Amino acid sequence: MIPINIWVVEDDTVYRRTLQRLLNREEHITCDRVFPSCIKLFDAIDKDPHPDMVLMDLGLPGMGGVEGIQKLAKLAPDLAVIVLTIFADKEKVLEALDAGAAGYLLKTSMPEEIIRGLQEVFLGGAALSPSVAKMVLQEMRKPKPSEQFDLSVREIEVLELLAEGLSVQEIADKLDVSRRTGAFHLNNIYTKLHVQSQSGAVAKAFRSGII
Repeated sequence: MIPINIWVVEDDTVYRRTLQRLLNREEHITCDRVFPSCIKLFDAIDKDPHPDMVLMDLGLPGMGGVEGIQKLAKLAPDLAVIVLTIFADKEKVLEALDAGAAGYLLKTSMPEEIIRGLQEVFLGGAALSPSVAKMVLQEMRKPKPSEQFDLSVREIEVLELLAEGLSVQEIADKLDVSRRTGAFHLNNIYTKLHVQSQSGAVAKAFRSGII
């Protein structure tokens, strides 16, 4: 397995330490930095080499997790953020995905589910707790008024394939274009939908009735 360096943002001291021990027990995972707030995280981001991903709570002091994800997307756009929280309501889930979260896991998840989610995101996928995935699927099925984002036919095709769980390379192969062209379409989609990640683009497309 490829080594993964993870930072944790969690205000509950006991849970933060427990989570750090859990992650460090995995051979291929290192968690050497933990923070009680987004403010402390941003201080470190400015000074230290970035980790591969951040595992972040939503109910944080000073700055909430959703705002933290949005700010982190500007400071370190290549850094994946996975939410780990007690909040399971639909609005929190969709807000976090729209902000750019690459995954949304609940604290009720088993340790192996958390580790598996981190691995999936590290490999370019997305991670959703089963109840969260069911919620997103139900939201997909609801009829919604379409917003005007001026997406091309090809960009909508890319979104539909993203929603099926395909990677950028798989989408490029499916559409018989180069990976560079596939990534170009994806960047255009991010700009038009005002999102920062694949999961955010899919969530926005579902909510807006685009796909």
